[in-house]
Amino acid sequence: MLEAQAIVELGSLTGRTGATAGGAAAGKSVVDIFGKVNQTLSGAAKVGDGAKPRAVPAAAAVTPRAQPIPVPAPPADFSALVTGMDRADLLKKVGKPAMSISSVEDSTMVETCWFRNGGEQVTVILRDGKVANISGMDRPVQAAP
Repeated sequence: MLEAQAIVELGSLTGRTGATAGGAAAGKSVVDIFGKVNQTLSGAAKVGDGAKPRAVPAAAAVTPRAQPIPVPAPPADFSALVTGMDRADLLKKVGKPAMSISSVEDSTMVETCWFRNGGEQVTVILRDGKVANISGMDRPVQAAP
């Protein structure tokens, strides 16, 4: 508080002496700014002394939107998977994989997809868009007719 008062006094002296036009304008601005700060702080001190606080406009009430609870997907039927199946048929039967990665091996597009079904994890490897290998299932995998 003492520093602010010292700056106000310095600003008022600078503004009143008229040493330079720029100094006078700067001094007056500093006096005005710190005068307003002083009024604000004085008003804040009065609130703590038992005076009624000023009414502050209330912000619009914000009601958080209720987020829908995700419904777990029904267990996928991995028994419908067969080697040779197209990628589109795979996705139609068991849905999107939890994770997948694509690469090129010997000019062949290879995609490895990981699916979760309860506690079971099934890995499907596609080569050029067709199921080439299925692992992690309890039953043997059939080849497409």
